[in-house]
Amino acid sequence: MRKSVLKAKPLAVAAVLACAFAGQAQAQTNVTIYGRVDAGINYQSNQVQKNADGSFTRGGQWGVGGNEWGTSMFGFKGTEDLGGGLKALFTLENGFDSSTGSVNGGSSRLWSRRSYVGLNGGFGTVKIGRDLALPSDRVWSIDPTGQQNVSTSTLFKGRNWPQTSNQIQYITPDTMGGLYVHAMYGAGEAAGSFTKGPTGSGSGNTTGLAVGFVQPNYELLAMYDAARDDNGSYDSLFQHSKEITVGGNVTFGPAKLFAGWQNISAPAQDISTAAAGSMASANKANQFWLGANYQLTPALTLIGAAYHVKLNHDVGSANVFMLGTNYSLSKRTLLYASVGTVRNGSNTDFQVQTGDSTGLVGQNQSTFYTGISHSF
Repeated sequence: MRKSVLKAKPLAVAAVLACAFAGQAQAQTNVTIYGRVDAGINYQSNQVQKNADGSFTRGGQWGVGGNEWGTSMFGFKGTEDLGGGLKALFTLENGFDSSTGSVNGGSSRLWSRRSYVGLNGGFGTVKIGRDLALPSDRVWSIDPTGQQNVSTSTLFKGRNWPQTSNQIQYITPDTMGGLYVHAMYGAGEAAGSFTKGPTGSGSGNTTGLAVGFVQPNYELLAMYDAARDDNGSYDSLFQHSKEITVGGNVTFGPAKLFAGWQNISAPAQDISTAAAGSMASANKANQFWLGANYQLTPALTLIGAAYHVKLNHDVGSANVFMLGTNYSLSKRTLLYASVGTVRNGSNTDFQVQTGDSTGLVGQNQSTFYTGISHSF
Protein backbone atom coordinates (compact mmCIF):
# COMPACT_ATOMS: atom_id res chain seq x y z
CA MET A 1 0.00 0.00 0.00
CA ARG A 2 2.79 2.42 0.95
CA LYS A 3 4.61 1.81 -2.35
CA SER A 4 1.49 2.58 -4.33
CA VAL A 5 1.03 5.81 -2.40
CA LEU A 6 4.64 6.83 -3.01
CA LYS A 7 4.27 6.04 -6.70
CA ALA A 8 1.13 8.11 -6.86
CA LYS A 9 2.80 11.21 -5.39
CA PRO A 10 4.80 12.16 -8.52
CA LEU A 11 1.64 11.81 -10.58
CA ALA A 12 -0.24 14.02 -8.18
CA VAL A 13 2.55 16.61 -8.22
CA ALA A 14 2.59 16.53 -12.04
CA ALA A 15 -1.17 17.05 -12.12
CA VAL A 16 -0.95 19.99 -9.74
CA LEU A 17 1.88 21.58 -11.75
CA ALA A 18 -0.03 21.05 -15.01
CA CYS A 19 -3.08 22.75 -13.55
CA ALA A 20 -0.95 25.59 -12.25
CA PHE A 21 0.71 26.16 -15.61
CA ALA A 22 -2.63 25.84 -17.41
CA GLY A 23 -4.13 28.42 -15.08
CA GLN A 24 -1.20 30.78 -15.67
CA ALA A 25 -1.46 30.33 -19.46
CA GLN A 26 -5.21 30.90 -19.34
CA ALA A 27 -4.68 34.13 -17.43
CA GLN A 28 -2.34 35.39 -20.16
CA THR A 29 -3.98 34.04 -23.32
CA ASN A 30 -7.50 32.94 -24.15
CA VAL A 31 -7.13 29.66 -26.06
CA THR A 32 -10.05 27.78 -27.64
CA ILE A 33 -10.06 24.22 -28.93
CA TYR A 34 -12.64 23.93 -31.70
CA GLY A 35 -13.60 21.75 -34.62
CA ARG A 36 -16.24 19.97 -36.62
CA VAL A 37 -16.84 16.35 -37.57
CA ASP A 38 -18.98 15.66 -40.63
CA ALA A 39 -19.86 12.22 -42.00
CA GLY A 40 -22.70 10.44 -43.74
CA ILE A 41 -23.91 8.17 -46.53
CA ASN A 42 -23.03 9.15 -50.08
CA TYR A 43 -24.32 7.94 -53.47
CA GLN A 44 -23.17 9.03 -56.94
CA SER A 45 -24.45 7.72 -60.25
CA ASN A 46 -22.53 7.09 -63.46
CA GLN A 47 -19.12 6.52 -61.87
CA VAL A 48 -16.20 4.87 -63.67
CA GLN A 49 -13.61 2.68 -61.95
CA LYS A 50 -10.46 1.32 -63.60
CA ASN A 51 -9.77 -2.32 -62.74
CA ALA A 52 -6.39 -4.03 -62.26
CA ASP A 53 -6.62 -5.70 -65.70
CA GLY A 54 -7.10 -2.33 -67.40
CA SER A 55 -10.83 -2.73 -67.95
CA PHE A 56 -13.43 -0.31 -66.62
CA THR A 57 -16.50 -0.80 -64.46
CA ARG A 58 -19.27 1.77 -64.73
CA GLY A 59 -22.27 2.29 -62.48
CA GLY A 60 -23.63 3.81 -59.29
CA GLN A 61 -21.41 4.04 -56.23
CA TRP A 62 -22.43 3.93 -52.57
CA GLY A 63 -20.10 4.82 -49.74
CA VAL A 64 -19.55 6.43 -46.36
CA GLY A 65 -18.58 10.01 -47.08
CA GLY A 66 -16.86 12.75 -45.14
CA ASN A 67 -17.03 16.49 -45.80
CA GLU A 68 -19.99 16.50 -48.24
CA TRP A 69 -21.82 19.09 -46.14
CA GLY A 70 -18.75 20.81 -44.69
CA THR A 71 -15.09 20.23 -43.96
CA SER A 72 -14.21 18.21 -40.88
CA MET A 73 -11.57 20.14 -38.95
CA PHE A 74 -9.71 20.42 -35.68
CA GLY A 75 -7.94 23.50 -34.40
CA PHE A 76 -6.71 25.86 -31.74
CA LYS A 77 -7.19 29.60 -31.72
CA GLY A 78 -6.34 32.23 -29.19
CA THR A 79 -5.90 35.90 -28.39
CA GLU A 80 -3.86 37.87 -25.88
CA ASP A 81 -4.79 41.36 -24.73
CA LEU A 82 -1.67 43.50 -25.11
CA GLY A 83 -3.32 46.68 -23.80
CA GLY A 84 -4.37 49.85 -25.53
CA GLY A 85 -6.85 48.00 -27.72
CA LEU A 86 -4.13 45.81 -29.26
CA LYS A 87 -4.42 42.01 -29.31
CA ALA A 88 -2.18 39.20 -30.50
CA LEU A 89 -3.93 36.28 -32.20
CA PHE A 90 -3.18 32.88 -33.67
CA THR A 91 -4.97 29.97 -35.35
CA LEU A 92 -3.80 26.40 -36.02
CA GLU A 93 -6.30 24.31 -38.01
CA ASN A 94 -6.21 20.96 -39.77
CA GLY A 95 -8.81 19.54 -42.17
CA PHE A 96 -9.49 15.81 -42.39
CA ASP A 97 -11.80 13.20 -43.87
CA SER A 98 -13.79 11.68 -41.02
CA SER A 99 -14.64 8.56 -43.06
CA THR A 100 -10.96 7.56 -43.23
CA GLY A 101 -9.23 9.75 -40.64
CA SER A 102 -6.82 11.01 -43.29
CA VAL A 103 -5.73 14.61 -43.79
CA ASN A 104 -7.60 16.32 -46.61
CA GLY A 105 -5.83 15.98 -49.93
CA GLY A 106 -3.26 13.58 -48.47
CA SER A 107 -1.27 16.54 -47.19
CA SER A 108 1.78 15.93 -45.01
CA ARG A 109 1.22 19.29 -43.31
CA LEU A 110 0.47 19.25 -39.58
CA TRP A 111 -1.92 22.20 -40.12
CA SER A 112 -3.38 21.79 -43.61
CA ARG A 113 -5.88 24.68 -43.49
CA ARG A 114 -4.59 27.45 -41.24
CA SER A 115 -1.41 28.22 -39.30
CA TYR A 116 -1.03 31.95 -38.78
CA VAL A 117 -0.22 34.56 -36.17
CA GLY A 118 -1.19 38.22 -36.19
CA LEU A 119 -2.28 41.42 -34.52
CA ASN A 120 -5.69 43.05 -34.16
CA GLY A 121 -6.45 46.63 -33.16
CA GLY A 122 -8.04 49.87 -34.23
CA PHE A 123 -6.14 49.62 -37.52
CA GLY A 124 -7.76 46.28 -38.36
CA THR A 125 -6.25 42.79 -38.48
CA VAL A 126 -2.94 41.58 -39.90
CA LYS A 127 -2.29 37.83 -40.27
CA ILE A 128 0.89 36.07 -41.42
CA GLY A 129 1.22 32.37 -42.28
CA ARG A 130 -0.93 29.78 -44.05
CA ASP A 131 -4.67 30.36 -44.46
CA LEU A 132 -7.63 29.76 -46.70
CA ALA A 133 -7.42 32.01 -49.75
CA LEU A 134 -10.09 34.66 -50.33
CA PRO A 135 -12.49 32.50 -52.40
CA SER A 136 -12.61 29.86 -49.65
CA ASP A 137 -13.27 32.40 -46.90
CA ARG A 138 -15.64 34.76 -48.71
CA VAL A 139 -17.66 32.96 -51.42
CA TRP A 140 -19.49 30.65 -49.00
CA SER A 141 -21.62 33.55 -47.70
CA ILE A 142 -23.05 34.24 -51.18
CA ASP A 143 -23.46 30.56 -52.12
CA PRO A 144 -26.95 29.21 -51.31
CA THR A 145 -25.53 25.81 -50.27
CA GLY A 146 -22.75 27.32 -48.13
CA GLN A 147 -20.24 25.62 -50.46
CA GLN A 148 -21.27 22.04 -49.89
CA ASN A 149 -19.80 19.45 -52.29
CA VAL A 150 -22.52 20.48 -54.74
CA SER A 151 -22.10 24.24 -54.98
CA THR A 152 -20.30 27.09 -56.75
CA SER A 153 -17.14 24.96 -56.64
CA THR A 154 -18.63 22.11 -58.73
CA LEU A 155 -18.51 23.83 -62.12
CA PHE A 156 -15.14 25.43 -61.32
CA LYS A 157 -13.63 22.06 -60.25
CA GLY A 158 -12.63 23.40 -56.83
CA ARG A 159 -10.95 26.56 -58.16
CA ASN A 160 -12.66 28.56 -55.39
CA TRP A 161 -11.61 26.20 -52.56
CA PRO A 162 -7.89 27.01 -52.23
CA GLN A 163 -5.55 27.33 -49.27
CA THR A 164 -2.35 29.35 -49.62
CA SER A 165 0.95 29.25 -47.79
CA ASN A 166 3.30 32.17 -47.13
CA GLN A 167 0.42 34.63 -46.80
CA ILE A 168 0.17 38.17 -45.50
CA GLN A 169 -3.42 39.37 -45.00
CA TYR A 170 -5.02 42.63 -43.98
CA ILE A 171 -8.67 43.10 -42.97
CA THR A 172 -10.18 46.48 -42.11
CA PRO A 173 -11.65 46.99 -38.58
CA ASP A 174 -15.29 46.32 -37.68
CA THR A 175 -16.04 50.02 -37.30
CA MET A 176 -16.92 50.94 -40.88
CA GLY A 177 -20.69 50.51 -40.80
CA GLY A 178 -20.64 47.08 -42.46
CA LEU A 179 -18.04 47.93 -45.11
CA TYR A 180 -14.88 45.82 -45.17
CA VAL A 181 -11.78 45.39 -47.29
CA HIS A 182 -9.83 42.13 -47.22
CA ALA A 183 -6.47 41.94 -49.02
CA MET A 184 -4.01 39.06 -49.24
CA TYR A 185 -0.66 38.26 -50.81
CA GLY A 186 0.94 34.82 -50.90
CA ALA A 187 4.64 34.89 -51.74
CA GLY A 188 5.95 32.49 -54.37
CA GLU A 189 9.37 32.63 -52.71
CA ALA A 190 11.46 31.98 -55.84
CA ALA A 191 14.92 33.51 -56.06
CA GLY A 192 15.06 36.50 -58.37
CA SER A 193 11.30 36.72 -59.03
CA PHE A 194 8.29 38.37 -57.45
CA THR A 195 5.73 36.09 -59.16
CA LYS A 196 7.37 32.68 -59.62
CA GLY A 197 7.66 29.76 -57.22
CA PRO A 198 10.54 27.34 -56.73
CA THR A 199 10.94 25.02 -59.72
CA GLY A 200 8.74 21.98 -59.32
CA SER A 201 6.68 23.45 -56.49
CA GLY A 202 3.64 23.77 -58.75
CA SER A 203 2.66 27.25 -57.57
CA GLY A 204 3.87 30.82 -57.61
CA ASN A 205 2.49 33.86 -55.87
CA THR A 206 -1.18 34.46 -55.08
CA THR A 207 -3.01 37.77 -54.67
CA GLY A 208 -6.51 38.83 -53.77
CA LEU A 209 -8.70 41.77 -52.87
CA ALA A 210 -12.28 41.61 -51.59
CA VAL A 211 -14.62 44.50 -50.87
CA GLY A 212 -17.88 43.75 -49.10
CA PHE A 213 -20.82 45.42 -47.42
CA VAL A 214 -22.73 43.50 -44.75
CA GLN A 215 -26.03 44.59 -43.23
CA PRO A 216 -28.58 42.67 -41.12
CA ASN A 217 -30.76 41.86 -44.13
CA TYR A 218 -28.32 41.82 -47.07
CA GLU A 219 -24.70 41.37 -48.13
CA LEU A 220 -22.76 42.43 -51.23
CA LEU A 221 -19.34 41.15 -52.34
CA ALA A 222 -16.89 42.04 -55.12
CA MET A 223 -13.60 40.15 -55.26
CA TYR A 224 -10.56 39.56 -57.44
CA ASP A 225 -8.02 36.81 -56.83
CA ALA A 226 -5.17 35.31 -58.84
CA ALA A 227 -3.08 32.14 -58.48
CA ARG A 228 0.08 31.66 -60.59
CA ASP A 229 2.04 28.52 -61.41
CA ASP A 230 5.71 28.12 -60.50
CA ASN A 231 6.68 29.92 -63.72
CA GLY A 232 4.62 32.93 -62.67
CA SER A 233 2.00 32.25 -65.36
CA TYR A 234 -1.75 31.66 -65.51
CA ASP A 235 -1.61 28.36 -67.37
CA SER A 236 -4.45 26.24 -65.97
CA LEU A 237 -8.08 27.32 -66.02
CA PHE A 238 -9.18 25.46 -62.91
CA GLN A 239 -5.96 25.81 -60.93
CA HIS A 240 -3.63 28.67 -61.95
CA SER A 241 -5.87 31.45 -63.19
CA LYS A 242 -7.44 34.83 -62.53
CA GLU A 243 -10.87 34.98 -60.90
CA ILE A 244 -13.48 37.72 -60.54
CA THR A 245 -16.49 37.28 -58.24
CA VAL A 246 -19.55 39.50 -57.78
CA GLY A 247 -22.59 38.48 -55.75
CA GLY A 248 -24.71 38.87 -52.69
CA ASN A 249 -27.68 37.78 -50.65
CA VAL A 250 -30.83 39.43 -49.31
CA THR A 251 -33.23 38.29 -46.57
CA PHE A 252 -37.02 38.66 -46.68
CA GLY A 253 -38.49 37.24 -43.49
CA PRO A 254 -37.83 33.47 -43.49
CA ALA A 255 -36.44 33.54 -47.06
CA LYS A 256 -32.84 34.34 -48.02
CA LEU A 257 -32.09 34.81 -51.73
CA PHE A 258 -28.65 34.42 -53.35
CA ALA A 259 -27.19 35.43 -56.71
CA GLY A 260 -23.67 35.59 -58.11
CA TRP A 261 -21.31 35.60 -61.08
CA GLN A 262 -17.75 34.38 -61.40
CA ASN A 263 -15.26 34.59 -64.25
CA ILE A 264 -11.98 32.66 -64.47
CA SER A 265 -9.33 33.01 -67.15
CA ALA A 266 -5.93 31.43 -67.87
CA PRO A 267 -4.37 33.51 -70.65
CA ALA A 268 -1.11 31.51 -70.65
CA GLN A 269 -2.78 28.10 -70.97
CA ASP A 270 -1.42 26.20 -73.97
CA ILE A 271 -4.42 25.33 -76.15
CA SER A 272 -2.49 24.92 -79.40
CA THR A 273 -2.60 21.11 -79.30
CA ALA A 274 -6.07 20.75 -77.78
CA ALA A 275 -8.82 19.24 -79.89
CA ALA A 276 -11.32 21.82 -81.08
CA GLY A 277 -14.25 22.10 -78.70
CA SER A 278 -12.66 19.94 -75.99
CA MET A 279 -12.39 20.99 -72.34
CA ALA A 280 -8.63 21.38 -72.79
CA SER A 281 -9.22 24.12 -75.35
CA ALA A 282 -11.10 26.37 -72.91
CA ASN A 283 -9.15 29.11 -71.13
CA LYS A 284 -12.11 31.20 -69.96
CA ALA A 285 -15.30 30.34 -68.07
CA ASN A 286 -18.26 32.27 -66.71
CA GLN A 287 -20.49 30.91 -63.94
CA PHE A 288 -23.87 32.27 -62.83
CA TRP A 289 -26.05 31.09 -59.97
CA LEU A 290 -29.34 31.69 -58.22
CA GLY A 291 -30.62 30.09 -55.05
CA ALA A 292 -32.58 30.40 -51.85
CA ASN A 293 -32.74 29.25 -48.23
CA TYR A 294 -36.11 29.08 -46.50
CA GLN A 295 -36.37 28.84 -42.70
CA LEU A 296 -39.45 26.62 -42.51
CA THR A 297 -39.13 26.23 -38.73
CA PRO A 298 -36.48 27.44 -36.28
CA ALA A 299 -34.76 24.06 -36.75
CA LEU A 300 -35.46 23.25 -40.42
CA THR A 301 -33.92 25.07 -43.41
CA LEU A 302 -34.77 24.23 -47.03
CA ILE A 303 -32.14 24.87 -49.73
CA GLY A 304 -32.47 25.23 -53.50
CA ALA A 305 -29.82 26.30 -56.02
CA ALA A 306 -29.04 26.33 -59.75
CA TYR A 307 -25.61 26.92 -61.33
CA HIS A 308 -24.68 27.46 -64.98
CA VAL A 309 -21.21 27.62 -66.56
CA LYS A 310 -20.27 28.68 -70.08
CA LEU A 311 -16.78 27.97 -71.49
CA ASN A 312 -15.15 29.69 -74.45
CA HIS A 313 -13.79 28.28 -77.75
CA ASP A 314 -17.08 26.49 -78.47
CA VAL A 315 -16.66 24.08 -75.57
CA GLY A 316 -20.21 24.73 -74.46
CA SER A 317 -21.94 24.78 -71.10
CA ALA A 318 -23.11 22.70 -68.14
CA ASN A 319 -25.68 23.06 -65.37
CA VAL A 320 -25.96 21.94 -61.75
CA PHE A 321 -29.21 21.75 -59.77
CA MET A 322 -29.36 21.08 -56.03
CA LEU A 323 -32.03 20.66 -53.33
CA GLY A 324 -31.21 20.16 -49.68
CA THR A 325 -32.31 20.40 -46.06
CA ASN A 326 -30.56 21.22 -42.79
CA TYR A 327 -32.20 20.19 -39.53
CA SER A 328 -30.63 21.51 -36.32
CA LEU A 329 -30.84 19.16 -33.37
CA SER A 330 -29.00 21.77 -31.30
CA LYS A 331 -26.72 24.76 -31.81
CA ARG A 332 -23.84 22.37 -32.47
CA THR A 333 -25.41 19.35 -34.16
CA LEU A 334 -27.40 19.14 -37.37
CA LEU A 335 -28.70 16.52 -39.77
CA TYR A 336 -28.52 17.19 -43.50
CA ALA A 337 -29.75 15.65 -46.73
CA SER A 338 -29.02 16.87 -50.25
CA VAL A 339 -29.68 15.76 -53.82
CA GLY A 340 -27.97 17.19 -56.87
CA THR A 341 -27.34 16.61 -60.53
CA VAL A 342 -24.88 17.87 -63.14
CA ARG A 343 -26.08 18.08 -66.73
CA ASN A 344 -23.01 18.13 -68.96
CA GLY A 345 -22.97 19.47 -72.48
CA SER A 346 -21.59 17.34 -75.30
CA ASN A 347 -18.01 18.53 -74.60
CA THR A 348 -17.91 19.03 -70.81
CA ASP A 349 -16.90 16.48 -68.15
CA PHE A 350 -17.85 17.97 -64.78
CA GLN A 351 -18.40 15.65 -61.82
CA VAL A 352 -21.47 16.27 -59.68
CA GLN A 353 -19.38 16.50 -56.49
CA THR A 354 -16.39 18.80 -56.17
CA GLY A 355 -13.02 17.15 -55.74
CA ASP A 356 -13.80 13.90 -57.50
CA SER A 357 -11.80 12.78 -60.51
CA THR A 358 -12.63 13.90 -64.03
CA GLY A 359 -16.02 12.74 -65.20
CA LEU A 360 -17.13 11.35 -68.53
CA VAL A 361 -17.43 13.78 -71.43
CA GLY A 362 -21.05 14.56 -72.21
CA GLN A 363 -22.39 12.36 -69.41
CA ASN A 364 -24.79 13.41 -66.64
CA GLN A 365 -24.42 12.44 -62.99
CA SER A 366 -26.61 12.62 -59.90
CA THR A 367 -25.87 12.39 -56.20
CA PHE A 368 -27.56 11.95 -52.86
CA TYR A 369 -25.84 12.39 -49.52
CA THR A 370 -27.12 12.57 -45.97
CA GLY A 371 -25.38 12.69 -42.64
CA ILE A 372 -24.63 14.46 -39.41
CA SER A 373 -22.36 17.39 -38.63
CA HIS A 374 -21.25 18.17 -35.08
CA SER A 375 -19.26 21.26 -34.10
CA PHE A 376 -17.40 21.72 -30.83
